[in-house]
Amino acid sequence: MAPHHQPHYLTSPLPLVGLQPHPAPAPPSVSFSLLSALPADIIYEITDYLSNTEVLKLQLVSRGLRRKLPIQRLNSIHSYKTYFLCQDGIRKLERIARIPRLAKRVTHITFDLESPYVGLLKRYWCISTAMGYPQETRARMQRWYHNHMRRSLTLPSARRIKDKSLRASALKRILKRMFTGHGEESGSLRTKDREEEEEAEEEEPTKYEDAFHEIFTLFEVHLTSLYLKWQDKAEILERITSAFRSLPNLQILEFKRTDITKEDPSVMLKIWREYNPELAWLLKKNPEIEDGDLPWTDWFSREALHSHLWEAYPSILFCAAQAKRRIKEVRVGTLSTEYPKSGAMISFFEPYHARISDTTGRQATEAELNSWIERHAEGYRYTFSGLRRLELCLDEKEREGYHREYFEVSPLFTETIRTVEDLVVWKVQGSEVRREENATPKEFVVPTTMKLEKLRRIELGKVGITLRGLKAFLLTNKETVKEVVCGEGTFGHNVVEKEEILDFLEQTRDNMGLENIEVDFLVGNQFTTISGEDTMQSHWVRKHSYEEFVKFIAVTDVQEHFEIR
Repeated sequence: MAPHHQPHYLTSPLPLVGLQPHPAPAPPSVSFSLLSALPADIIYEITDYLSNTEVLKLQLVSRGLRRKLPIQRLNSIHSYKTYFLCQDGIRKLERIARIPRLAKRVTHITFDLESPYVGLLKRYWCISTAMGYPQETRARMQRWYHNHMRRSLTLPSARRIKDKSLRASALKRILKRMFTGHGEESGSLRTKDREEEEEAEEEEPTKYEDAFHEIFTLFEVHLTSLYLKWQDKAEILERITSAFRSLPNLQILEFKRTDITKEDPSVMLKIWREYNPELAWLLKKNPEIEDGDLPWTDWFSREALHSHLWEAYPSILFCAAQAKRRIKEVRVGTLSTEYPKSGAMISFFEPYHARISDTTGRQATEAELNSWIERHAEGYRYTFSGLRRLELCLDEKEREGYHREYFEVSPLFTETIRTVEDLVVWKVQGSEVRREENATPKEFVVPTTMKLEKLRRIELGKVGITLRGLKAFLLTNKETVKEVVCGEGTFGHNVVEKEEILDFLEQTRDNMGLENIEVDFLVGNQFTTISGEDTMQSHWVRKHSYEEFVKFIAVTDVQEHFEIR
């Protein structure tokens, strides 16, 4: 946080905000020449008041000023990169990888699984939306149509449309709709005399439905190119792997999904312009589209090119292993609760193409998959041998037994977490574990006999395991585990018996070397009321209050409070 006091050499830090290499005609309060002449220590202090973007802009002022900027601040800015996991995003990654002085600074890459591409919804869907607009919005659209559309209809001179006849037919269609009696050739529009134009102006105002159709057609006639889906996923992974090889200090991989439509409108439009050139061209040539405050963004849908965590997570880790990077952390950031809600799967921890046979092109046999894993296991051992922290968001489908044709736990997942120190696991947000009467509860997220050599801390979210499974896993790893955190929903709907709790507490005290334990034994979302106490949502036990908790639970009949209501 910047200090509250102002520097003695400036009356206000505001003139420095948004500094541009080419100043506006009005002279700034602090000239560029004066700024470049300041000592390095003062430049250091100035940068404390500036955002990362503003610091980067200062690099463009002059070479002298660039040399005075704090190297640590610049390295910190360039160390973190975020890319959409799409073709354009990969091209950005490749550009950084080709510049050695920038590539060596990168230590942390976040892949956004959302798609930055947008496309128009079907017209009949948008009509339904438009019919629900309030009267004020309808009137605004009609005014905009009369004030702008009829006077400033523009078409690009060279649009990226493969089928030129499509452009011609679209032009004829829009001209026919907008000008009654218009001939087949657009050239006839230029031959209209002044009298016919005046008669057109005297016509009755266009109905709202017609105005909407014409406004929508303006978008439709421009936004015709479609982004092709990736066909060769193996080739895409090769490009990412190649880029990773040029990033010698890459240590942290992160995954997130940003709902672009929930961002600030200016941020959303900036992303849309950057990744959708035809839309950017349309808005540049027709600035009144935005100035008119039309609800046109309602008519767009994100293209179905987003990536699923269950596929992206193991694929990016595979690229890191192929590139022989030393990964220290794998993180999962904020995941949008919009569809799709899929998470990663420990039974399917290979890139998707590994399960496709090289000979038949169909699903690989178990022998073929095992052979593929054997060839790549050494790369995983090298890359993740120093893994400090791994965050894993599990997919609900795996918990129900899907996608397990080959393994209960993929050998590559085992290699990845073999030496992890801090393991954090939770279920994908926004979905609930199905409750089936005959379903067998999952004991633990991994086999309870799996021994992790360096595991010191484990944190569990809503995973739906059993207390018995947790105890068994902790006993297997009792020599290394020092901290256990089980949050609300860790045991899902698996009712925890009073005797189980007491036995678990005795085992942790007598047979485990834990330094900190924090467990929520409550199942479901029920509230628990103990006589003489306030209503509380969770029962917690912490190591420092162990004796107090045991005494409380031993003398109080709380069985009914740990059951589903």
